[in-house]
Amino acid sequence: MNMLRFALCLFVCTAVTSAQYWEQTSGPPAPTVCLAANSKGHVFAGTQFSKVYRTTDRGTNWEPLENGIATGMDFTTVAQIKVGPNDVLFAAVYGLGLLRSDDNGENWRKLDLKINNMTPSSRLFFHLKPLVSGALQIFVGYDGGPTNLLMRISNDGGETFTEVSRSNIPSATNSIFGVFISPTSDKLFVLVSYNKGLYRTTNGGASWARIDTDASSGESDDTFRQMTSDEKGHLYVGRNALPGSTKTPNAVVMKSTNDGESWTYLTNGWDNRDVTNNRISSISIGKNGRIWATLEKSSGPMLSTNYGESWSTIKDGFEGEDGAARAIVIAADGAEYVAPVSGFVMRHLGAASVNEYLSKLRIDAYPNPATDRLRIDLGSQDAGTFDIELVDAAGRQVIPSHRAVAAVGASTSVWLSTSEIPSGMYSAVIRSNGGVRSVPVAVVR
Repeated sequence: MNMLRFALCLFVCTAVTSAQYWEQTSGPPAPTVCLAANSKGHVFAGTQFSKVYRTTDRGTNWEPLENGIATGMDFTTVAQIKVGPNDVLFAAVYGLGLLRSDDNGENWRKLDLKINNMTPSSRLFFHLKPLVSGALQIFVGYDGGPTNLLMRISNDGGETFTEVSRSNIPSATNSIFGVFISPTSDKLFVLVSYNKGLYRTTNGGASWARIDTDASSGESDDTFRQMTSDEKGHLYVGRNALPGSTKTPNAVVMKSTNDGESWTYLTNGWDNRDVTNNRISSISIGKNGRIWATLEKSSGPMLSTNYGESWSTIKDGFEGEDGAARAIVIAADGAEYVAPVSGFVMRHLGAASVNEYLSKLRIDAYPNPATDRLRIDLGSQDAGTFDIELVDAAGRQVIPSHRAVAAVGASTSVWLSTSEIPSGMYSAVIRSNGGVRSVPVAVVR
């Protein structure tokens, strides 16, 4: 038995070393443009083909959702999906408008933005902000071409919209790349393309000021496509690649801790190669300073675990050396999903959180090592329903999931058949109430 345990230890070390960070899910079967996740851990993928795809089982299955989106004619791009209070969904669909779903994506209804003659090629961008009053604010930017740039704002979750003046914001072909509402004030931001920069208003759009030019170097950050904030109210924007930059020639994330008054280039550990015409395609912020940024070309995805102070490139699982991706999201349970430029959405479940309920759960696995059968004993102070599965070192499910129900203060057990799986190291994964825990399990023959 000692020799067997030694062999298993060697197997574990080999398996962990060879396991890839990102593993491929089963879809969606269409090019993914954007990703979002709700409080339940359901993930939504917006695609180029008039559909939103949803997974409720961490990418094992993807369901197409198109009621209210598909026109039956040309394909349209679902460019943004955001989750509001109570898991209400909003989606920006090019050529169609801003849509809302109150039933987890099953049905979508178009909101009246008070924009006439929306062109099929028009683009739409939006941002959400829950107000202190409990209402939901929505800021929308509409780009129907250089002569048709419009902005709208709603303070009632999209039921009514009013105009926001463009004032002195310049126009160019396909000029608006994004809009944003400050989390700490009533300031509005617009990301403008083609050497036009980042603009901010402090008076509801009556006037706008460009705020991206770096006075210390004279560097003009001309193209921004992404903007977000962390739980501290600090702002993050994605700047495009500038070959002559004195900061970094590659696309990079910038940060402001004072509502856009000044910006810091987050370059420590960043891939600062000169990657022509590269851009930040998405930024997702999780708990405790965890930030992901994806890039349109090969130099990402980039991960920071300290609010952008330092970065690492994590592309294990991508095909070849190309880490180009269109979108990334950190779900509420800590699971992470990325949409490569080509191929299916990939996931990483190692960061999935343990909620308070599961942290109190007693978990025993017996016998361990197992041969033909493995018993999982769960002891809980509260009543609960648990889904239990066995996964290999790469996170792949190796036997069907089992469900167990425990009464208050009671224990419950589930037997898992291990007779058909190879010898090696596995994890028994227990999910309940949106959280996940796991225990290592050995299987021997």
